[in-house]
Amino acid sequence: MIKETYLYRELRLRLAGRKLSAQYLDLKKKGMLRWEAYKEHREDIRKSFGFLGRALARYKDRRTKAGYFYMCKHRKVHKVFIMSPLYTMPRKGAMKKIRQILQKREAYDSIISNNGPLGRRGLVQLLLIYLFVLILACAIIFYG
Repeated sequence: MIKETYLYRELRLRLAGRKLSAQYLDLKKKGMLRWEAYKEHREDIRKSFGFLGRALARYKDRRTKAGYFYMCKHRKVHKVFIMSPLYTMPRKGAMKKIRQILQKREAYDSIISNNGPLGRRGLVQLLLIYLFVLILACAIIFYG
């Protein structure tokens, strides 16, 4: 028997989750939320989706910490593409690229954890833009 890799298990779980979500949305459009059977098992369904999400988060966390592979999902079809620098360049160059990606990810994570998603400078810029738009709107209303 061949042992499945973590990447394959994550891929299989992601595809199953996408198909399950599509079926759920299809049934929801057909009025599933009013069914008695749905009302009885609503909590079980929510728990199942939560369990699936937590399992996928664990797989993704492990994969992103290693940094060798990343997944790109197809927008319309239930497909996931697995990308890696190992596929396109020699091993030595790919490992160097993976280290660079991991360093950039660590730097980004530290910035996010310290200053939020925008950082202080970005927040100030956002507030100045908001103030400018507010003044411009008042000027248009007053002189318009």
